[in-house]
Amino acid sequence: MAPWQSSFIKTHTLTDSYLSDAEPIVQWVKAEYIKMMGLPFCLGLNGAQGSGKSTLAAYLAAALGNDGLSVAVVSIDDFYLSPEERQMLATNQHPLLKTRGVPGTHSILQAIDVVDSFKAQRQFILPRFDKSQDKPFKSQYWQKVETPPDILILEGWCIGLKPEPNARLQSSVNSLEAKYDSSGAYRHYVNNCLAQDYQHLFSLFDKLMYLNVQAFDRVYQWRLQQERELKTNLGEGMTDDEVAEFIQYFERLTVWGFASLPKQSDLTVRVNEAHRFIFE
Repeated sequence: MAPWQSSFIKTHTLTDSYLSDAEPIVQWVKAEYIKMMGLPFCLGLNGAQGSGKSTLAAYLAAALGNDGLSVAVVSIDDFYLSPEERQMLATNQHPLLKTRGVPGTHSILQAIDVVDSFKAQRQFILPRFDKSQDKPFKSQYWQKVETPPDILILEGWCIGLKPEPNARLQSSVNSLEAKYDSSGAYRHYVNNCLAQDYQHLFSLFDKLMYLNVQAFDRVYQWRLQQERELKTNLGEGMTDDEVAEFIQYFERLTVWGFASLPKQSDLTVRVNEAHRFIFE
């Protein structure tokens, strides 16, 4: 184990098995980059909440960096709209849009501009979002990338998803939708957003990787663990009941991903209950 790997394992509280689990993914990304013949390579990485996508993106950046490649990482979460902007959506479109999460609650044109700039090898700025305060960090804390990297990884829970077929929108998937979206207006709005600018963003990816957690009931346990760690580290975070309600905003499209993403992704990696990677 190299010193940088030992440091990564310790920092992220991982077991040594993570290195062997992640190595095939590192090699796959490296091979796909080589196929680009020196052109900027943008990788989309989808995984449900708690799947480990952010950790994997960080590990890929570290491993590929150790091999001499420069890598920048940003999350779709970093493009969330401010509370004030979401309140405007809630007032003008649907009250559920006040809560961050679904397509329509991101500054997606900003994300497109970042990837376009990366592809053109221009400098760009990566925004950062403070989940503990539910608002973007002040711009002075954003990351200015003056020298465009070899690889840009854009990770997120809805990355790469195509819009749902209309037949899937006819009934609610959980109590949140049943109570607050009985007309279906909210889910249709979200789906329409996903069908528009989000597809433009996703079309800019050179490859799409999917971490398939296989069952939505795992998301609650893993998201709960994340929130408890956030509260321990930052002193801010949601209660267990708030987490249970919050993940319902993500259920519809996460489940849609189970059905659709394995067919359209360039690499699908299953994630088991112990967070081990299993290749299909």
